[in-house]
Amino acid sequence: MATTKKKTTSKKSSNSKNANNSARPWSWRFSFLTIGIHTITVMTLVVGALFASSTFIAQHNQTRLAKINSIYSSFKLDDSYQVKDVNVFGDKRIYSYDKGRTFSSKIDYIHGDTVSNTVAKLDEKIKAVGFTFVGEPYPGTGSTQYHYKSSNGEYIRLTVSSKPYDDALTNAYVLEKDTSSLFASSDKNAAPSNIVIKVNLDDNNE
Repeated sequence: MATTKKKTTSKKSSNSKNANNSARPWSWRFSFLTIGIHTITVMTLVVGALFASSTFIAQHNQTRLAKINSIYSSFKLDDSYQVKDVNVFGDKRIYSYDKGRTFSSKIDYIHGDTVSNTVAKLDEKIKAVGFTFVGEPYPGTGSTQYHYKSSNGEYIRLTVSSKPYDDALTNAYVLEKDTSSLFASSDKNAAPSNIVIKVNLDDNNE
C-alpha cells in the first residue's frame, strides 16, 4: 500500500513576509518623525530670526529716538517757549512717492517775542550745540527758515513766523478774502512768534 508523504509547509517565507510587513510601518514612522523634527527645527530658526530682527529694529529705533530727544533737550529752552504740538519718533519714515526723502520729527512752539529776536536766540542755541548754518532757502517770504547740519550728518530746520500774521492769513483764506494786500501791509515781525523745529537724522530733503 502506497504511503503518501505529508507535505510540510515551509514557515520561512511566511516569517519573512511578516517581518517585512512589521518593518515597513516602523520605517514610515521614522520618516514622519524625521520630517516633523526637521520642520519644527526650521520653524524655530525662522521664528527666532524674526524675533531677533524685530528686537534689533526696536532697539535701533529706540536709540534713534533717544538721540533726537537729546538734540531737542540740548537747546535748553525755558518756559517762555510754550509747546503747541509734538511729533517726535525714532523709526525711519520714508516718503512713499520718493525713497530719497524721509519725514522729520518736529516740535511746534509759541514764543513771546518778535520773529527777528526769536530767530537770533534760537540760531545761537542751535549753533552752540554743534550745528552749522547751511542756508536760508526762502528769504523774503512770510517766515524765516534756517537749515543746519552737524558733523554727524544730523539736520535741523528752524522755521519762525509771526503768529498774528499767520492767524490773519489763515482767517483771510477761510473767509475767502484777498491775501495779496494782507501780505504787503502786515507786520511779519510782530510778536508772539510761531516756531517749528524739525530734526532729521538721515537727510534734509523734506
